[in-house]
Amino acid sequence: QPQFCHDLDEAERRELKLFAQRRKRENLGQGSVRPLPLTSAGAVCQQCGAAVRGGALAVFAARAGLGLCWHPRCFRCQQCQQPLVDLIYFCPGDSGRLLCGRHHGDSVRHRCPGCDEV
Repeated sequence: QPQFCHDLDEAERRELKLFAQRRKRENLGQGSVRPLPLTSAGAVCQQCGAAVRGGALAVFAARAGLGLCWHPRCFRCQQCQQPLVDLIYFCPGDSGRLLCGRHHGDSVRHRCPGCDEV
């Protein structure tokens, strides 16, 4: 967030604010954990390809695509494998890839070697 970056000039502050707004609007989501209905024939986990059976817990991520689901253990950042259940995730564009906040930022902008911010 721009308010935490004290060494930015006004142009850099504006650019960072626009970046943060676009990132939230286009890519930010939070997975929803819920059981598949018992009457469901099941679904396929988007990460491992194994079945998610009716009655089992599954994670749904609307930004990644409606109807897609993951086993809770499979809902991870595709770069660092950090579990994303109960955390925010990023799904850039129509890629279907799940990323944590750090790796989404890295995919869009370079990090400052001094403060490690994008």
